Amino acid sequence: MKTTGRISNVWSGLLFVPFVLFLSGCAKDPVLVQGETIFMSYCATCHQKDGKGIPTAFPSLHNSEWVSGDKGRIIRLVLRGMQGSIEVNGETFNNVMTPHSFLSDAQLAAVLTFVRQEFENDADSVSAVEVSLVRASLVSDELFIASELAELFGIPQLPSQ
Repeated sequence: MKTTGRISNVWSGLLFVPFVLFLSGCAKDPVLVQGETIFMSYCATCHQKDGKGIPTAFPSLHNSEWVSGDKGRIIRLVLRGMQGSIEVNGETFNNVMTPHSFLSDAQLAAVLTFVRQEFENDADSVSAVEVSLVRASLVSDELFIASELAELFGIPQLPSQ
């Protein structure tokens, strides 16, 4: 009886290890989980849960140069918001994006990382340090004009010590 119990325990253990390894491979990155939660709370109303936006009102985030392009530009966009005409994937939109500067650097980095890696986008992540550097460089809290924002690129550098 004891031998059968030991063999049974061994087989259970051998089956359990691959199961745990399988589950650990399915675990989602915590930054993406946080980013998705923030997206659903603050962005999905306009851009919709599927990121496809609302035709003629709010642009799709799918396969968008505004999303997957320059990190500095999208950080500025989300921090200060934007007004004016914008073209996304061949469609023109003329609405207001509200600023989200109330979110922390870590929260903004998480939601931007989520958006840049979901919705048919394959861009690198955004860090809280990058958000902090852009935030510190902004001299106004007024909405960007779309044409002005379209020309702003890059992450400011830390001043030399």
